[in-house]
This record gives sequence, structure tokens and C-alpha cells, in this order.
Amino acid sequence: MLKTKYVITASLQIMLLSFFITACSKKDTTPPPDPCLGVNYTIDYFKTESVGGANNGTIAINYPVGDTISYKLNNGTFQASRNFTNLAPGNYILIVKNQNNCTDTITIPIFAYGPKYALVRSVIAGYCGPCHYSGGNTGGKNFDADASIVANWDRIKARAVDNLPSQMPALPNAQLTTVDKQKITDWVNAGHRISD
Repeated sequence: MLKTKYVITASLQIMLLSFFITACSKKDTTPPPDPCLGVNYTIDYFKTESVGGANNGTIAINYPVGDTISYKLNNGTFQASRNFTNLAPGNYILIVKNQNNCTDTITIPIFAYGPKYALVRSVIAGYCGPCHYSGGNTGGKNFDADASIVANWDRIKARAVDNLPSQMPALPNAQLTTVDKQKITDWVNAGHRISD
């Protein structure tokens, strides 16, 4: 009987020893905090569309900027410059990375504008805000979207070029210059499409 008791005790001792070795060698250190937790950027940018079938679109990043920030488009390599040029029409995935390799992304479309439409878009941006551009919706017309400009081509010509029933921009503002009126007329006569 004594021998059996000794075997149980030895077995129990081995189990306890094994438990304590495992327990003491366990690493109870907490992992370092994730440096990217909570990191996100409100990416602000300026872009120009590709005009006339050329690869001449651009993207310039306004925020975030700094020595520790880098940028890349699609599958390109990260670069310190916040400017991208010679872009063809299409959707671009911009990835912003900081010194801790934390990233944020945004998709930026570069549209294909015809040369005449690009000029009209510029005229509208210059003359029609704040009433009909940059969020303005006077008279139920807003020209922030390309589709809205194209859909209202006849009204744009009637008001800004022909001054019917009254001029746009509205008085007391001056009429469009003869050169700017011609830009609208040329676009309308070409077919009043984005591609013209």
C-alpha cells in the first residue's frame, strides 16, 4: 500500500510542478497599444479634370500635409509630394500614410471634359456662385453637378447669353463678357455635352 501512496504523491507532485512552471513562465505583459487606433483623416483635395482627351487631370492634397505624411495613387509607390499630374480620366484611390504606417483612403474621380465644356464649367464657376454654384440653389437651379449643367444648357444660354427673360448674372451685376458668352454659344452649338 505504501508504494501506491508514493506513486500518487509523485504523480501529484509532477502535475503541480508542471503547472507552476507553466504558470510562472507565462508572459502576462500587455501588448503595446495600436498606434493606428483612432487615426483617420478627413482628406481634403483639389482636382482638375482631364480635358480634350489628354491625360492632363491633376490632384493636389490640401490635408493632411507634413513631413511625416506620404501619398500614393492606386498601386503606385508612396511619395512625399502631395501633387499628382498627367492623370487620365478614371477613378483613383488615394492612400495617405503617416510615420506609423497608419493609412486612410479616399476615391477621387477624374472626369473627361471636352475643351468647350471645360470652358463653360469655368465660366459657371466664376459667374454663377453663390446663387447657383457651391451649394447655391436660387430659383431651384444648382450647377455643382455636371449633369445639371448639361440638362439646363438651354436655360444657361437663354439667361447668360441672350439675357431672356432677364440677364444672368442678375442686376446689378454686369453681364458676361462677349468672350464668355461665346464660350457658352460654342459649347451649345457643338452639342452641349460634357464631351464637347
